[in-house]
Amino acid sequence: MNYEELIKSRDKLKTGKFRLPYGYFYKRNIDNKYTNFVEFHDELTDSIYFSGCIQRQCEALKHISNKCQIQFTPNEGDGIYAVAVEPGNYISFEQLLNDTPSILAKDDFIDSTISKLVDITTELNNEGIQYICYAPSNILARKSDSEVRLLLHGSFFLPTKLQDSIYDGLEEYIAPEVMSEGKADERSDVYSLGKFIDYLYSSSGLPFELKQVIKKATAESPEKRYPTVAALYSAMKSHRKVWKTSIVGLSAIVIALIIAGIFIDMHPNREPIEFVKPVEEPLDESLLDEGFNPYTELGPDADSATIANAIQDYLSNDSNRVGEKKIREFQAKAEQIFRKQYTKAADVILSKIYNNERMNNSEKNFMAVSREVMEELVEKQNELASSSSISNETARRIASEIIEQLTEKKKKALEKNYGFQKAEKTEQVKKEETNNKK
Repeated sequence: MNYEELIKSRDKLKTGKFRLPYGYFYKRNIDNKYTNFVEFHDELTDSIYFSGCIQRQCEALKHISNKCQIQFTPNEGDGIYAVAVEPGNYISFEQLLNDTPSILAKDDFIDSTISKLVDITTELNNEGIQYICYAPSNILARKSDSEVRLLLHGSFFLPTKLQDSIYDGLEEYIAPEVMSEGKADERSDVYSLGKFIDYLYSSSGLPFELKQVIKKATAESPEKRYPTVAALYSAMKSHRKVWKTSIVGLSAIVIALIIAGIFIDMHPNREPIEFVKPVEEPLDESLLDEGFNPYTELGPDADSATIANAIQDYLSNDSNRVGEKKIREFQAKAEQIFRKQYTKAADVILSKIYNNERMNNSEKNFMAVSREVMEELVEKQNELASSSSISNETARRIASEIIEQLTEKKKKALEKNYGFQKAEKTEQVKKEETNNKK
């Protein structure tokens, strides 16, 4: 058997081969047993320094007990050309998501993956080790349960330029200071892990409450990032909690406003109040024939108080010339003006709680502002009711309708703009899940 036949024979025994940044992972049949190997790229094994990096890394990782760390043993010849990897069936995370994209919709898969990466990275960072590159092609997963696993760590290849060859094409996942200066610390892993988290949500969209967290984690300057991956994870959980609390608070306000409106309708003011039901038909053109129409005579910009005073003066000067129908028509117009003015005022007031800043605020501050908003809405209602010459009962009824409509509108706007509603599963995902159950 010549050399070429020997190589072909050896390659036939390799199974499950896939590419990692620094080499090829495969299983090899030796004495009827399959053993995991990573065979390094030729351009790396040509470097004497690379062999030293692998040897030092092997010794350092023996002290890491976390199950997410895969142990390995160097295969030495003329330098270290490969490592034998501990038993197990592994694939790259990139391959896992390409073959089974529906796994991202599985309950707690993303959270569990991030949590395990934070735990192993924290342990490594405490030993002065940085993973450097959390690209999907540089992270392994166990086939049986898709649990995340790590193998080789980039900080052992610094401060040389080996990373240029190892991470060629994966620069977007690596902190700028690593590629430009060959320097790394805990914040370098914060950057790369932040990029990986963004990748996990790429199919459904990064949740609104996490956007600012990931933006800070992947800041160009290390000083602007979270100091550790644990701090990054803590910020993620905190922002999620505040967002959920804010949504519950907003829903409670909507329900309270609706209940308040129903209660007012069912329990009218006990004081004798003259209530005039508004007419639905438009103003009678005959008003113009009698020589007075406050809505045209005073101009389109006249406020409700001016029009109300004009009507009152008109009626007091000559009550005989105004019939009951005209009074109802004037009253209906006053209500229209109140509705228009209160809608504008309430929209501004409600915007104080329905905005990006309040969504990221603490629960205590959020509820305090909510109470202030309710008080301001009631104050504005009473103010406009008095100036419009309409009854308090009518003002409350109209205000309740307006607040309910605006609240619903603003809530839907937030959901639409920031992706609060979870994306529905695609038909392909549902089909795959059904097949898995079968």
